[in-house]
Formats: sequence, structure tokens, C-alpha cells
Amino acid sequence: MKAPRIIRSLVGTAQGLTLIEVVIAMGLVFLVLLALSGLAVTASKGAAASKHLTTATTLGQDKLEEWRTGGSTAVTSPIETTEDYAAIPDYPLYKREWRIQPNQPIPGLHAATVTVWWADDRHSVSFSTILSP
Repeated sequence: MKAPRIIRSLVGTAQGLTLIEVVIAMGLVFLVLLALSGLAVTASKGAAASKHLTTATTLGQDKLEEWRTGGSTAVTSPIETTEDYAAIPDYPLYKREWRIQPNQPIPGLHAATVTVWWADDRHSVSFSTILSP
């Protein structure tokens, strides 16, 4: 049985590839590798941003937990404090600011806000809560 004419014309009698076919194949491989390298760079940047956000969130939650476990019982006047960059042990790339507003929103409760900054104040995450002394 003979192969259909279209298959015979595609396969032909050639024993190898022409130079133009090789150049086109190499160009396609190059384009695929270029696209994959761009994807790797984007994924790497996303992972770094996620790491910073997770660390900043943990630092903010740590400060709120410190207040919840008794650090805010003696507050009678507003407090605003900043731990500058390199002031937080083991975290030199982060800055933490916090405020406690006593008797807010009602007498006997304290409004607390923590903001953690990184990347030279270009990024931040902020948390607010109400504390009961």
C-alpha cells in the first residue's frame, strides 16, 4: 500500500534537515527559553515579596501579642513609638511603629495600631486592635 501523496511530499526523499529548518528550530527554542527565563525572574521576585510580607506580619503580630499578654495594662496617656531600622533584633531590614490610644473607643479599652515598614519605607503592613487591660 502506498502512502498518500501529501505524506510523500512532506517526507520526501531527504535524508536530513535543511539549513533554514535548523535556523527556524533554533529560533523557536530560543524564544521558549527566553519566555521561561522571564517567568523565573517573576517567580523569584514574588517569592521575595512574600517573604518580606510574612516577616513584617509576624513582627506586627508579635507586638500585638506582647500587649495582649499584659503590656498595655498601665497605659494612661497616648503612646507613639518607633523602632527604627536595625533596632529590631535579627531583623535589620524592618522598622516598626506603634500607637496605643487609651480609653478608645470607650473608657476602659485601648485602641492599638502597629505598622511594620520595609524596603526603606516603600512597603508596609498595618494592624489595629482593641485591647482590654
